[in-house]
Amino acid sequence: MNKIDISTSPLYIKNVQRVIPGELHNKRVIHVCGRHCDGLVFILEGSCHYRFDDGIEFTVKTGDILYLPHRSVYTMSVQSNVYRHIFCDFVFEGDTPRKGIFYTPQNCSDAENRFHKLLSTYKNLSNRTFPDLLCTLYEIYRIILQTQNKVYREKDLKEKLEEAKSFLERNYADPNLSVEALAVQANMSAVYFRRLFKEQYGIPPSRYLTSVRLKNSKELMKYPFLSLEDCALQSGFSSLPYFCRVFKEATNVTPAKFRNQKLK
Repeated sequence: MNKIDISTSPLYIKNVQRVIPGELHNKRVIHVCGRHCDGLVFILEGSCHYRFDDGIEFTVKTGDILYLPHRSVYTMSVQSNVYRHIFCDFVFEGDTPRKGIFYTPQNCSDAENRFHKLLSTYKNLSNRTFPDLLCTLYEIYRIILQTQNKVYREKDLKEKLEEAKSFLERNYADPNLSVEALAVQANMSAVYFRRLFKEQYGIPPSRYLTSVRLKNSKELMKYPFLSLEDCALQSGFSSLPYFCRVFKEATNVTPAKFRNQKLK
């Protein structure tokens, strides 16, 4: 049965059982055979590797939030000299199988402050303060939801950029292909597309398109039966004069000279 990610299928928190600080030391290995409840852990210091019986494994570090599912079976191996954390035992409503996972908040300090607030509220817990405890735990859960939403958005944007880049590499010979057309392909504004493309690949999309076209033109110039104009047009350049100008700017030699050097 598939296990859900608590950040993609929000759940209700039924109860809070305890909030306590913890500290483990280097080389400590602990086996947990069926966790008694759900758990959220904020890593204050150090790192620890978790391996679950369903094959999931990862290492958490300072600033991460770890989720441990009810009934999960796992092994934790401390990787640093000291592994300090605050953990909250609680109960999600429902018996839907959930997977162990960790999140790295955008603002780790804010997440840490909320865990300390959770701990402080628990230490002074009464019937009057229980709603505050539950409210703070929901605030932490909200951080998890926001963090994972950002991850999915970034993943979605990267996929769109990859698709646009692949589209460019397949269709560079079309003289009408432009950055604006690629932005439409990625369902973004041209300004936003240019910025994201450069951040992702280190080069503006217009320059990348030109480099792909130039690379193809150089390959075509190996064939003496093709004129320079043929090489230019089949590579996506709108005219021979424009091709010659762009080629010389990029290589510091004219296309004719480049071809003569290659064909000798």
